[in-house]
Amino acid sequence: MMSQPAVALLKQLAAEGVSPWLAASDVHLLPGPLFRPAEASVLHGAVASSADPDAARRACDALWDAYLTSEGRHGRVSVPVDPRVAHDPQAIVADARSVHEEVGRPNLLLRIPATKAGLVALEDCVALGMGVDADLVFSAERYDQVMGAYLNGLERALTDGRPLEGMAAVASIPVGLLDDTVNARLAALPRRGGPAIRAEDTAAVAVARQIYRLREQRLGGAWWRVLRAAGALPPGLVWTAVSPRHISGLIGTNTAQAASLEVLESAAAQVELRGDTLLNAHMEGRRALDILETLGIRMSEVATALEAAELGRLQDVWVLRS
Repeated sequence: MMSQPAVALLKQLAAEGVSPWLAASDVHLLPGPLFRPAEASVLHGAVASSADPDAARRACDALWDAYLTSEGRHGRVSVPVDPRVAHDPQAIVADARSVHEEVGRPNLLLRIPATKAGLVALEDCVALGMGVDADLVFSAERYDQVMGAYLNGLERALTDGRPLEGMAAVASIPVGLLDDTVNARLAALPRRGGPAIRAEDTAAVAVARQIYRLREQRLGGAWWRVLRAAGALPPGLVWTAVSPRHISGLIGTNTAQAASLEVLESAAAQVELRGDTLLNAHMEGRRALDILETLGIRMSEVATALEAAELGRLQDVWVLRS
């Protein structure tokens, strides 16, 4: 079971507008003896590592109260589609529909890699009324495309007469992978001096601040107000692969942090929240990214390489589990 400091940290996060999610490594514990009702009630979501229907239903049911009491804003469970079809939009939609029908829970999110094909499938799934989680988003540019797919899907759903109430979408940004990859590139620089050392652990927060700002801009438009009035929910941001330092460094309204029990316990012992770190912080994020560029770290290359590497890893894991 979680310690009292860890439970208190989750409550603090929720008070700051951050939804505490359980990372994939620990979702099998939901429900279970490690989570007393009072502890499970502070969780707002979960990221499942497989599409096992029984496990997905159990996780969705464990978070059902959070889903009901929040009118669909919380209590979501993200379940992956088959990553082997990540470059085939029709196959992605077919697999998403199959998982959606087999699990049969309204608080389910279909996790779709945000490849070029995945963006097409993402729009189609939203248009069909399915909740989605755009995964493997490593840049503001890709997130802008995700937002476009979500809004287009909502417009199509509205045109088709499909109700938008409760329709949810999130984007998952693996911040831990971003920082680890950039830190490794900084460490490999031929002349690794003070600027490179100071630039360590800055990439993920910088990218997150750009993405957060972009979402604000997208949701400030007149068309979003029409969709919102029709019942659409604002899209969420989920920071994944978080370390303890990310928990205090990524605080913003309508975001979520997917952390393992180990990370939560570690953060509870060493981290102090210091309020919102994302709102109006995009210029600071831009400066951090500019410094990385001057050091030779091309963030567009990092994003491309990470998408390919992580997608390959997910495909290998999927084959081993099949």
